[in-house]
Amino acid sequence: MQHICVFEDSQYSQLIPLVYTRAAFELRCGLFTPLERITKHYPNTTITLFCRNYLTDVLQERYSYRVNAFHTTADDTCLFLNGRAILSSPISIEGREEIGVQDNTLVYARLKGRNVKKVSSETFLSNDPIELLKNAIQATDTHVPIINYFWDIVKYNKSQIERDFMLFGKGGSISGKLYEGVYFINKEQIFIEEGSRVKPCCVLDAENGPIYIGRHVTIAPNTTIEGPVYIGSHSVVQSNSRLRGGTNIGEGCKVGGEIKNTIFHSRSNKQHDGFIGDSYIGSWVNIGANTVNSNLLNTYGNVKVEFEGNIINTNTMFLGMAMGDHTKTAINTTIMTGSIFGFACNITSSHVPKYLPSFTWYVDRIKEVYLLEKALDAAKIVMKRRNKEMTTSEERLFRTVFQLTERERNYK
Repeated sequence: MQHICVFEDSQYSQLIPLVYTRAAFELRCGLFTPLERITKHYPNTTITLFCRNYLTDVLQERYSYRVNAFHTTADDTCLFLNGRAILSSPISIEGREEIGVQDNTLVYARLKGRNVKKVSSETFLSNDPIELLKNAIQATDTHVPIINYFWDIVKYNKSQIERDFMLFGKGGSISGKLYEGVYFINKEQIFIEEGSRVKPCCVLDAENGPIYIGRHVTIAPNTTIEGPVYIGSHSVVQSNSRLRGGTNIGEGCKVGGEIKNTIFHSRSNKQHDGFIGDSYIGSWVNIGANTVNSNLLNTYGNVKVEFEGNIINTNTMFLGMAMGDHTKTAINTTIMTGSIFGFACNITSSHVPKYLPSFTWYVDRIKEVYLLEKALDAAKIVMKRRNKEMTTSEERLFRTVFQLTERERNYK
């Protein structure tokens, strides 16, 4: 039997705070997450997920795959795939045993029999799988995009929308309801699924890249969309919005204003005016009216980010922010280039530091701890407003994240 195992490795921590409630292979880039892209490459294949133990219950609720429970026989072949790799073409399950390596990162491992038994989720998360396997199995250099930090997702996102549309899209196809007065540019590169509505005076411009709109999306009047753009199912784009190239809206979001090359993972709100650019926004986020972020330094230099006391040069000129799940901003919040805001922050000051630890209540330039029960109650209210009850596993994960982020909050 052929198996695929999608794994997290020890470098997942560089993607904090975006991965507190999801595995690294669940981060959106292009039309899909790495996991979704892998399942399209390998249909009708047995899939197992290797992740951090505390994510097991939540991932078992999200997917029908085995999670951290691997069952093979002596004759089975398994292709292990790194969930941080963006695989635009499949790696063959068949063939000799080998490991694919790029810059000291294990991208894939094709293993058989006894060698399959050597590895577990802990092998990839805690140990050095390359060191474990290199003496027994031939190593091959490979070259694929690897997500190391959130700004890598921002960097690859725009071109990946185009690549995914070409690989997995169906070309130009317009379904749903189009109101009178909708204008298309390069209609052959626009795909709109059933149940969606595009209202009067909207312009969908695919001259510089494709536009993909999922099911039951509403595009309100006077909106301009410039590809490449992806809008996930059940999302709403408010009137007079400007969605520029690289905008990537996950399912169930409500967005407005001006957005450029920014990923909204799912079920987040930015319904009002204000610019958000070159950023990654988690789930259940609410961005207040006229919140804006800078994505370019006045010096036009490379953006640097701060995380737990370390200053990292991103080697990129355009970069906005990473914002963890359940974080909220007040009206007129101003956010600097290269900012990182943790999980469940409440930001009520107009000017914000570039780094806020998870569970920070930031008001009048004073940092306080956002108490767990208070943050949890607010999260439940927000989810219920979207007809979603927080499950027992999700609540347990929320509480676990509070414990895991204590070191962040103690950082001065």
